[in-house]
Amino acid sequence: METTEKNRFSVLLEQLINMGEVKSSSLAAALRYDPSYISKWITGRMIPVEKTKQKVLRGISQEIVRQSTPDGLEMLSANYQITDTDELQNVIYDNLEAEYNYVMELQKTYGTLIEPKMSFFMMLSPAQYIAKMRHPVLRRVKLLNIAAEMDLMALNHEYRMQIIQGSMRREVYRSYPDVHFSLIIHIQPEKMEKIEDAVFLMNVISDMSRVDFRLYKNSQAAGRMIFSVQDEFMISGMLVDDKRCMVVNVSTETEHCRSMFETLSEVCTRDVLLYRPSTIDELIEEHIYQQSMLAMNKSWYIGHLTEHFLPDELFEELLETLKKEMAPDPIEEVQLRYLHALTKKALAESSSRVILCKEAITQLVIEKEISFYGYWIKLSLPQVKTYLRYLQTLCQGEEASLKMKVLSERLVTDYQYEMTQCVFLSDGSSYLMTKTENRKNNLALFNHPDMMTIFEQFFQSIWNIQDERCLSTSEEQQQFFDHMIHNTEIQTAIPFHF
Repeated sequence: METTEKNRFSVLLEQLINMGEVKSSSLAAALRYDPSYISKWITGRMIPVEKTKQKVLRGISQEIVRQSTPDGLEMLSANYQITDTDELQNVIYDNLEAEYNYVMELQKTYGTLIEPKMSFFMMLSPAQYIAKMRHPVLRRVKLLNIAAEMDLMALNHEYRMQIIQGSMRREVYRSYPDVHFSLIIHIQPEKMEKIEDAVFLMNVISDMSRVDFRLYKNSQAAGRMIFSVQDEFMISGMLVDDKRCMVVNVSTETEHCRSMFETLSEVCTRDVLLYRPSTIDELIEEHIYQQSMLAMNKSWYIGHLTEHFLPDELFEELLETLKKEMAPDPIEEVQLRYLHALTKKALAESSSRVILCKEAITQLVIEKEISFYGYWIKLSLPQVKTYLRYLQTLCQGEEASLKMKVLSERLVTDYQYEMTQCVFLSDGSSYLMTKTENRKNNLALFNHPDMMTIFEQFFQSIWNIQDERCLSTSEEQQQFFDHMIHNTEIQTAIPFHF
């Protein structure tokens, strides 16, 4: 009996029905379709028409979740790593839509719903390459293994993050440990733009902190654009310049994709790893946090406000909040008190330079929260005022060992890039901390000398700014903090908040 190869949408639909242990006849009844239509969608003989796509896909996702057996619902939740049923409906809809759009694009491009095993393009623009790279398999959050070798720094800024992100799921409040992504890039610190390229790397680290991501350096990535999903998809080409990618091959042939993935994985070794993903808890356990406080030549870029700038009374208040509301495990009170005292003493008595981002202080006044040893804690308005007044006192005194500047303007024009990270540099260990609600892998411990060079150049370039973009004098800084404290007082006078 001759069998017809199924399109990706039909394969996914059948997987969802089987996984949820849903009867196709019950699904048809709920959608008010004849069972023969559901059968044709599953077998791939047809797919829903485009004009009713949204209604049909939304109905399928809702009914699969609603009609699933308890075991089936557990399977679906495990597959998408989501337990909330409303969220589960949304991600199933998202998955179905991605596959549907993909097969419809195949229909328009190749005249078939079945993706070709191999495609070749003599030349693609970066935008066209990105479109080909956005394969729906990247929406998966379980057992997804990716390896890539890409000359990203040779591309225009507008394309870099689009390529890094692809179509992977990265909700800010979730982590996806079963998504493994190893990326090899070519970097030359001496040729990089000191601020914009560093900000790009900051955003790569932040954006990819939700998956198991590793970033490697290798000069063989120069001129290459290779992206491979183990066993399932790959695209490769040569980057001639920032506008042209030549000799592009796209493949879904299992052996081809597996071979490319394995070839790239072989060069992903520890000696070329640019940073090691970590957490604040690991930093403390390994005494790296303490060592960085005692190290010489501390240079900090503060893109979000942290526990480093707390007066004693406010520290104790936040510690109590953490004990009562935030922490799932017992808090090492003695240890945190020691770290607080150590930080305060180090800032008072050893040479330190700190760049405070105006945006971080503005966010404190508006959102009223800080990162307290990796936990995000809401502050009351009086606590915000106390924090700001203490920061203001730290900025006073031209001869103090602690030198502070306030970065008052954005230094990159591309608003897809954020500067909300914190970078802690020193002669000891150096690291970057992201602003995410996910405490797993929210910290990057610099593993390679090039990362130190890149971020030292970044810090020094900002520190050397002598115009209105950086508030350098004590008078300018005091006026700024007076204004922010006044903004807090305005909110205090309002009888209700949201």
